[in-house]
Amino acid sequence: MFARIAAFEFRYQLRSPVFWAVVGLFFLLTFGAMASSEIVIGDPNTSVHKNGPLSLAMTQMIMAVFFMFVSTAFVANVIVRDDESGFGPIIRSTRITRFDYLFGRFTGAFAVVALAFLAVPLGSFVGSLMPWVDPETLGPNRLAFYLQPYLTIALPTLLLSSALFFAVATITRSMMLTYVGVLAFLLLFGISRLVMARNPDLRDLAALTDSFGFGAVRLVTRYWTGADANTRTVPFAGVVLVNRMIWSGVALVALAFAWWRFRFAVASVSARKQARLARKAARAEAVAPQRVGTLPMPDQRAARMARFFA
Repeated sequence: MFARIAAFEFRYQLRSPVFWAVVGLFFLLTFGAMASSEIVIGDPNTSVHKNGPLSLAMTQMIMAVFFMFVSTAFVANVIVRDDESGFGPIIRSTRITRFDYLFGRFTGAFAVVALAFLAVPLGSFVGSLMPWVDPETLGPNRLAFYLQPYLTIALPTLLLSSALFFAVATITRSMMLTYVGVLAFLLLFGISRLVMARNPDLRDLAALTDSFGFGAVRLVTRYWTGADANTRTVPFAGVVLVNRMIWSGVALVALAFAWWRFRFAVASVSARKQARLARKAARAEAVAPQRVGTLPMPDQRAARMARFFA
């Protein structure tokens, strides 16, 4: 049942116009950053190739921050959608287990998130093939330069953001409160980075507590030359590995918390709405009907004649 629910959710999200709009938008953004000098994502260092491993890693990390809103739209909607459509009570009346329902929905939605984010490395790759791009700004195209940061840096970030705000949506059953949580998370992240940036002694701590991986990557690559940035992928070891493991663990804890708090019950918002509708219905029934007139008596003779000739 878990696999069937995940496959259903994946197909449902894949047919959504939002999915294709997101893919097109992020593809065009990264395509433009690679194929045009007018669009810059990350550090505009002229000594580093646009399609170098470090530039591509930074691009994917930056786009993963903006992708938080997209991943929230996909994964947070899977629970709220059932309550808003009225389909939730029907599902809860079946023998579907809480694990299959909750994590099947999440798995299908997260697979769509991971698939949609592939538009970022794909846009960078296609942009690097354009004939008008200055060859001095590019190096050799290697598949590992595009896939390695996606698998080791961007994908754990997508898992973190998806799991956190899936948990928020599961508990609150509100898309508005979930997006408020996204904004609060970004605000806290920005404040913590500012505080840690002012104290160089906290560099190691900042690298581990950076949920997006910026601090860890900067710590590892701070002494790299331009040649290193153009030829070496960010090593998935040391502080980068520990950072990704910490925040992947936080994502799993968030999913476990969502499972623990989730109940096959109507959301509190829906309960208040039902109570409000019940009060309106009770007031409507309390109003006595008023007679506005009498209906005319039918002509029995004409009715009999009509039936005779029918």
